Amino acid sequence: MRSILTALQDGRLFELPEAGKARALEFLARILDANPNIEVGTDTIEEIQQREEECNTGIGMGVGVPHVRARREEGELFSAIGWSSQGVEYGASDGKPVHLVVMYYIPGAQKNVYLKEVSSLVKAIRKSGGMDPIAHAPDLNAVRNLLLDWVSAGLGDAGPEAVARMIKLEVKQAQAVPVPTGTVLVEPPAAAGRTGGRVLTFAVLVMPPETVMVLAQDPGWVALLEKEPGLAQRLAGGVPFAVSGHQLIVTNTTTYSGGRVFHQCVAVANGS
Repeated sequence: MRSILTALQDGRLFELPEAGKARALEFLARILDANPNIEVGTDTIEEIQQREEECNTGIGMGVGVPHVRARREEGELFSAIGWSSQGVEYGASDGKPVHLVVMYYIPGAQKNVYLKEVSSLVKAIRKSGGMDPIAHAPDLNAVRNLLLDWVSAGLGDAGPEAVARMIKLEVKQAQAVPVPTGTVLVEPPAAAGRTGGRVLTFAVLVMPPETVMVLAQDPGWVALLEKEPGLAQRLAGGVPFAVSGHQLIVTNTTTYSGGRVFHQCVAVANGS
């Protein structure tokens, strides 16, 4: 389950948009496109959709494993993970909604590794008693901790298991830091920066009449977005758009009293 561990390390765990299977797959496909090793000209969204038409990738137990098979042999198995608390109507053989989608990019030489990883994932889910803990998790941090438990159970050698436990410890320590009332926690772009800064997570708070506040740890990114004309309107549209070489995608929007709107977003570098 090394690709899942790497995805968790690199910040590729996201809450899926509540707009059905097609939108969920499109969202993760855009994250997969950030893989610098993916072939130029690969239409990830089209290939994912075509494969789903040929064979549904819902493997039961609330899990979907859509994938793109690379045209090249070399390269590492690469994944992006999506979580849905309400569940995605996926058309799986057992008829159950999918709460966890792990999307893979599979180079030719990694076919067996992919099969072993999916097998290990299934075994870990069964051993832990099923998908209910993740289906009812309160937030992404809880999902991350549960997935790390599965990774620890699925990896036999001490090295990767030690890494998994270290990451889990870091997450728990971060959660234990006292946070002032009213502070909004945002997963920092630095977590994604390990992949070369190609995927950034951030948030935007919009307050009437025209105040836009970008929440991110990178001051340059904050300054850039807060100067972007019509940012609030474009985010409200719910359609991905480009800013400074990045494709911006809104993953979740919450409306509060007083006309305040909080958008959770991800930015994927174009041409990655």
